[in-house]
Amino acid sequence: MKNNFGKKILTYFREYCDCTSVHGFRYLGEKRTLFEKIWWFIVFTICLSTCIFSIFMVYKKWEQSPVIVSFANRGTPIYKIPFPAVTICPETKTNRNIFNYTQILNKKFHEENLTETENLYFEHMLLICNKFYPASGSNESTYGEEFFDTISTIHPKFNIRQCKNQGQSYNCSQIFTPIFTEEGICFSFNMLDRSEIFRENVIHYKNFHQFNKSSSWSIESGYGSNSGIWTYPQRALLAGAKNGFSIQLISSKSNLDFLCRMGPQGFKVLVHSPASFPTPSQEYFRVPLDQTVIAEVQPTMINTSDSVRAYSKDRRRCYFQTERYLQYFKIYNKVNCEIECLANFTLDMCGCVNFFMPRDNSTSICSSSNLSCMNEAEKILQIKNLKGKLDKKKKKKSVDDCDCLPLCSDLNYNIETSQSDWDWQMVFTAIGMEPFNDTYISSLTIYFKSNDFITSVRNELYGPMDFVANFGGLLGLFTGFSILSLMEIIYFLTVRIFCNKILYRKWAGKDS
Repeated sequence: MKNNFGKKILTYFREYCDCTSVHGFRYLGEKRTLFEKIWWFIVFTICLSTCIFSIFMVYKKWEQSPVIVSFANRGTPIYKIPFPAVTICPETKTNRNIFNYTQILNKKFHEENLTETENLYFEHMLLICNKFYPASGSNESTYGEEFFDTISTIHPKFNIRQCKNQGQSYNCSQIFTPIFTEEGICFSFNMLDRSEIFRENVIHYKNFHQFNKSSSWSIESGYGSNSGIWTYPQRALLAGAKNGFSIQLISSKSNLDFLCRMGPQGFKVLVHSPASFPTPSQEYFRVPLDQTVIAEVQPTMINTSDSVRAYSKDRRRCYFQTERYLQYFKIYNKVNCEIECLANFTLDMCGCVNFFMPRDNSTSICSSSNLSCMNEAEKILQIKNLKGKLDKKKKKKSVDDCDCLPLCSDLNYNIETSQSDWDWQMVFTAIGMEPFNDTYISSLTIYFKSNDFITSVRNELYGPMDFVANFGGLLGLFTGFSILSLMEIIYFLTVRIFCNKILYRKWAGKDS
């Protein structure tokens, strides 16, 4: 009985081999020598193994890198993106007629008596000036809102002139707005208003960080269809220096303080997205005293196709705008996320945050006595984030992991600078003007390099049909296998057996 059943299976298999479209199988079903059958079996096994290995490599590539970044088919005109926000931070931090940091620091070193106001101002300025002085003399662990009053009171006037954009002259005091950063008080142009960047629970100082409201611009969708030429944030209509942004920066010689910053005097300039909070200590270029600086802007923009949205953020390595909620920021981007993460980590470690970090009513400002704690918190967080990136085997993320991935659709500005000495006194004399005494004047010009730029696009490496076609192509190349071949197998295992029972009353069909 068993031998009879085995013969039926063998007969049925030979019938399949005669009919199948899979290459090589019909040689296994023929009544040929054992050597020929073994040779074809080995050949078929090698082809099938190579095919399976190739399919596995394709799948592994798709699993590890499902998203590919490529260049767009055509260029993007610069008028479709905003002119970059420009944040300028003077290296001069105090009006020496109100507070002379160098003089007070020397008194501290010589242990001379200070007035209560001098001591308060000095302790506050330690958060901004270089921290080589041991800041342990503060009697308070936190500061109140009087800290901002102090910094605002003793900060020198931001003296600028001849502000031009797109060939039009502007009132400099109206287009630049004060903003608190890690460098103290800086001044920004073309940023989004604080109500559009920060959430309602974030505390702000007076009118700082107040700009025009955006008409209809966002990072992901760009300008709205109803946005005209003159909109906000302002956009550049044409490339070139004549169509750029220019300004003259004035510094008073009497206010220069070489101990506060202990570095080159002049200005730090940061060019960034209007939706990003500026971090001038990390990415900037300098405008030295009595120098003219030219900055060419080359934007880099990346978009992401909707098909990529189906992948998890860990696989595509980016966030869409609505996917990541921030506690203090309405707008998600990598910079805003990192600032918030540092603020939360500093609050957990020190019980307070640095003065420039976003905070709510329940959060205090760290005093100068907490400087070492804040610096240590920043170092520890950097190391933890670096370890998290290097540890590829880590499956469960820690609480302290910032997970600040870039935006799927993002905009950045690359800068190329050139500078030279500027003998502005001779220019003033040549046009019959009296050169300003006790003054340095620097010039800054920022403009787009070209009228168009090439954007990048994130697309999926293989779509569902692409993956099936690749999979089927490899099977067809090595074995001749196709969808019809699969249907043949299903047919011989189901329908044909059932029909044989009806036609011949035998599942294997009639005897041959």
